[in-house]
Amino acid sequence: MYNSLDYNNQNIEVIPQSKDKIIAINFENINDYYRKGYFVFYNDSNELSCVLVKPSTISYIKRKYNNIIKFYSVTEKDLFSILEQSFSQLITHKSQHYLSLVSKDVSAKTVDYKKMITGFLLLFTISLLFFSNLFHFANNAIYLAQNFFKMLLFKRSIAKNLNPPLPTFKKHEGKIPIYTIFVPLYKEVRKLRSIIRAIDNLDYPKSKLDVKFIIEADDKETIKALSIIDLPRYIHVIKVPFSLPRTKPKAMNYATAYIKGDYLCIYDAEDKPDSDQLLKALHAFKQLPEEYACVQARLNFYNSGENLLTRFFSMEYTLWFEYLLKGLDLYGLPITLGGTSNHFKVSVLKKIGYWDAYNVTEDADLGIRLYSKGYKVHIIDSKTLEEAPISLGNWLTQRTRWIKGFIQTIYIFLLSPKTYQVLGFRKVLSIYVFIGFSSYSFFCMPWIMVAFLFTLDQYLYYLWFINTGLSLAFVYSSIYYITRQKKFTLIDFCILPLWPFYFVLHSIAAYLSVVEIFLMPFKWNKTTHGVSATELD
Repeated sequence: MYNSLDYNNQNIEVIPQSKDKIIAINFENINDYYRKGYFVFYNDSNELSCVLVKPSTISYIKRKYNNIIKFYSVTEKDLFSILEQSFSQLITHKSQHYLSLVSKDVSAKTVDYKKMITGFLLLFTISLLFFSNLFHFANNAIYLAQNFFKMLLFKRSIAKNLNPPLPTFKKHEGKIPIYTIFVPLYKEVRKLRSIIRAIDNLDYPKSKLDVKFIIEADDKETIKALSIIDLPRYIHVIKVPFSLPRTKPKAMNYATAYIKGDYLCIYDAEDKPDSDQLLKALHAFKQLPEEYACVQARLNFYNSGENLLTRFFSMEYTLWFEYLLKGLDLYGLPITLGGTSNHFKVSVLKKIGYWDAYNVTEDADLGIRLYSKGYKVHIIDSKTLEEAPISLGNWLTQRTRWIKGFIQTIYIFLLSPKTYQVLGFRKVLSIYVFIGFSSYSFFCMPWIMVAFLFTLDQYLYYLWFINTGLSLAFVYSSIYYITRQKKFTLIDFCILPLWPFYFVLHSIAAYLSVVEIFLMPFKWNKTTHGVSATELD
């Protein structure tokens, strides 16, 4: 059944066409199999045997399995095919439940969303109708806490010399580790060549890149498009079998079985990272204390000037990634990660259970979970440009998912009281203000405006006007500062008075998210890419 081959005095045989009948064993070793290029199985004679890609692996295998009887040779492509055929069902199950299986942390799946939303709406309605004065006083206090917190973060981030840059990284200094890049793709035919170019432009040894294009097995359009592209050797296509939930974190969990690198980052299909981003991230890990498990690059848009919506979105991203998150970093407070351009130590990711497959803002959840386990996140001086949604429908779809995920994240946090002791009062409060209150504020704003048409205690009107004035003063002053510092155009400056209308869009998205989390909490709203008239070279 097997063809004999004598290679460097080793008794190695070649596996013929019957390789589809071979079943690897010991699923817990799958990542070691993939990294080292081998696996063990029982041959036709029921002998413990080993398939390998390179004979140089034999000494490692003999140390680990001293009772190996026979060795068989196979190509790297066939090895991956056999691993998938042997373990795809087990990988799928683990990708769905990795968090609960490994770390025992609360997953978004465990929350009773119908009960949660019903209780929230009931309490909200009773407060609004029967305790109007208390309701408005509490909401004003929440808005004030939010704005005061953001002002502190903004002030801290613009102060000079508080966060000096890390020493300049010397290119390819010392041993360069393998770097894994996850690129989740779903119906992204228009952006395939763009992301391939972006990765090719990375200033990192291509022999040390381990790029995973993660696609759904039934995404026929993307599979067909990939089949006619001559992909570089460092790009490996992973097809995720259909299973629920159909989310980005579930797909990435599936691909973790095939990680080769010690470090991992995530890019979306439309991303264009700075060419030296991997080197800067690697350098940051080398310079920072051991507890820093993740570094986050700044995000913005290459089509920011396309229309009014993209201009506001770009201002919002600039405020968020370059000032507010930087402020959180400087104060040592938990950071909600961006969905892309975050770089991780793989060993830590594995230890904390990778991503929550059921959370639709897995980045925010993971950022908090890192801090609850004693790790930290650092913002690095590197940028990734993305494509901002150019239509209101696409923007609302994306923002609805984000707010829905924030709601999931804050309720998971409520159900994890043990983390309060680990984080301490200051960090716990920052999570409630930055994630919980922000989502709540979008939801309650319309009711505050309507309720003020009716009779309330006099002091509430004064409080509301003072709070509104402070809020607008912070928004306009911070955005004005950003437009000056980042050299935005005159048009960007002129549209500032329209900023409150952009905030109203968030309220619409908040109500859509409440409906979705009640009816379909794990639905992943796909953001359409490749529709902008502005494209990168």
